Amino acid sequence: MKTKSRIFSIALFVIVALPACGQLAPEQPLDEITVQLAWFHQAQFAGFYAAEQQGYYAGEGLKVNLLPLPEPGTDIVSIVLNEQADFGISGGLVLITARSQGQTVIAIATIYRRNPQIFFTLADSGINRPQDFPGHTMKALPPTLGGANLFNSMMSKLDLDSDSVQPVEVGFDFSPFLNGEVEIWSGYITNEVLNAREQGYALNLILPETYGIHRYADSLFATEEFIRDNPDLVLRFLRATLRGWQWAVENPEEAGALSLEYDSALDETHQIALMEASIPLIHTGEDQIGWMKLEIWQGMHDMLLEQGILDAPLDVDLVYTLEFLEMIYGSE
Repeated sequence: MKTKSRIFSIALFVIVALPACGQLAPEQPLDEITVQLAWFHQAQFAGFYAAEQQGYYAGEGLKVNLLPLPEPGTDIVSIVLNEQADFGISGGLVLITARSQGQTVIAIATIYRRNPQIFFTLADSGINRPQDFPGHTMKALPPTLGGANLFNSMMSKLDLDSDSVQPVEVGFDFSPFLNGEVEIWSGYITNEVLNAREQGYALNLILPETYGIHRYADSLFATEEFIRDNPDLVLRFLRATLRGWQWAVENPEEAGALSLEYDSALDETHQIALMEASIPLIHTGEDQIGWMKLEIWQGMHDMLLEQGILDAPLDVDLVYTLEFLEMIYGSE
């Protein structure tokens, strides 16, 4: 009887002690942060989706809200400056311009290290390079960063006259290009190029990078104040995000399909193609995913200065930091 009583006492202790142990070590709440995406939900952000769906954010003690762009043209920098989001995604040219205006934004990593915006023509047009542009029609470009400024920079670099190309106002109608009315188009490898190829059109691709025009696209940024006050949070978020992008690059079909979890109206085949087209822009083979180089930032700065977009030179070291990338990867 003593043995039975002892066993019963031990069992009762275990039953009582289990919930008590749970109360002594409650599960820690996740730190919640918000990221303002650069566009609507699509595979362009597959690495962020992967970091969430694969549990990388949760593993770093984070709950991450991924906000699609409210509408085209929304000022992402202002959203972050006004603390409506902790992090934002924007192009390098935008961040340099913002910093030159006294806005304290800092890039902590660049996801699209090669820019998806290019020029392209129909394969049978005979227009294969910028030197073939003079005398032909081109979609009229807006006077924005990455619009007319990109075209002018490329033509100037090659000693070509920008005015030798005839601009045509077409808005968002892609048909004038497909029917040959507008011979040169400015668009994205990850968008218009995919659309044309999906409709059976063969294209010539003219990449500004081939001609020395290097621009960082999707760069992850926050404010100087947020980074200073939350260095551990920034490190954990970036580490999980880069793990997500590594997974996305290694698993493009699954990564492309993840975007449907965020917008069920998306076409899965197109999203997978978008992800596959993005891989050489993200994982360039030169450095680690997300890594940034001084010479690229300086080149973008110089392009803006030459075109009069910057009023005065800017110390580009103010625009980006390798601090967190170096903690994750070590020095390159």
